[in-house]
Amino acid sequence: MTSEKRNGYKNRTLPDIQCVLELAKLESKDLKPCVQCLFFSGQLENDSFKLLELDEPVLQALQSGKKVEIRGDPSENAVLVTDSATYELKEAETSNSMLMLPKLTFGPDLHGDGNTEIINREVTAVVHNYYELRPIKPKLKKLRALLMENPYRGKECEGDEQDTYQNHTFAELQSTVQASDQEIKAGLAKINACEIQGFWRLLDLEYSATVLYHIVQLCEERNWFIEGLNMEECCEVLSELFPREVVEHMVRSHSKHDDSCMETDNSSNIFYLSEDKICKHFAEMCLRHSGKFNLSDFLKVWQESVPHDMKTSLSQIQGMALMDRDSNPEVIWYYNVDDLPEDINERFEVLFDEKKRWSLEEITPYVRDLTDDKTDVGALLTKFARASTQNGIKMFSSRKTS
Repeated sequence: MTSEKRNGYKNRTLPDIQCVLELAKLESKDLKPCVQCLFFSGQLENDSFKLLELDEPVLQALQSGKKVEIRGDPSENAVLVTDSATYELKEAETSNSMLMLPKLTFGPDLHGDGNTEIINREVTAVVHNYYELRPIKPKLKKLRALLMENPYRGKECEGDEQDTYQNHTFAELQSTVQASDQEIKAGLAKINACEIQGFWRLLDLEYSATVLYHIVQLCEERNWFIEGLNMEECCEVLSELFPREVVEHMVRSHSKHDDSCMETDNSSNIFYLSEDKICKHFAEMCLRHSGKFNLSDFLKVWQESVPHDMKTSLSQIQGMALMDRDSNPEVIWYYNVDDLPEDINERFEVLFDEKKRWSLEEITPYVRDLTDDKTDVGALLTKFARASTQNGIKMFSSRKTS
């Protein structure tokens, strides 16, 4: 049996292939008309590329030409994002050898003219590692941290001695924040960010309170609480005091209409302010820098601060304030879920440092954002907290022994 060498490997002949068939207990009729013989390259390029295992949504995004990116700063673990989802990139290892070939023809495409054709295929790399994807919640804590560096305090304050940090466009946030575009937009809405002259900003608390005060005053003067706020008229009246973007943002973010939309809605020019959102804003003004506040005094001051037709309720500030009803007198203090860690273990550690025991009603607003389709609040508490009964009420404490 004769063979010739080409490119450093031995070309197989039909007798060679027949010998292999006999060893494998196969017959010639089992062969396709085209036979592909694999040979290993003399210089394997095992480190020249990376393999990524795709799930169906990511594969469909690539096949349809949609954007798929890897995001994260050099100091962070990389994540892969589609338009709407975020995935953790994790390196995995397999005991199987994965052979990389520049070209290989698969069964349905192996056509011939009736005669057996032999084609040599070169293996250029042998790989045992690959990256797998795991869907995760977006990492949005950095989004808030970036925007809090330079809150908007009014156009007259732009460029002053406190204005020392960089402002961020949406494109810059895309390259920095480990989340998909849709998740970044949802995160901006959640933290009540406002786009001003192309940059995304958080409004300074005192400044936003001033803007809202003027809006509320207009509503009371023109009966807009009943008839609805006219956006165009409101922006025109306040144009000498505040930028239009800020007035529109404050109206939209404190109205019953269009709660989550980040775009301007041109279909309606009438908005109805939300009692819950207005009351929550005034509660934050009362609590943010007050430390522990006598609960009875707070409830009185809070009710007096809101428009006279509005009714305050403790349900409006769930996830923003904590109370201690066992102290004498009872007290309340500012404690915002947005300030807590995103990591589940760190979140529960911080919560149980703040309070040793929590009722289900108390802790739910502070862990609800950690839930997903498979894990509800009850499942989280089962895994990360210890349950006990106190005066007939189920309470949750740390699993760690002190």
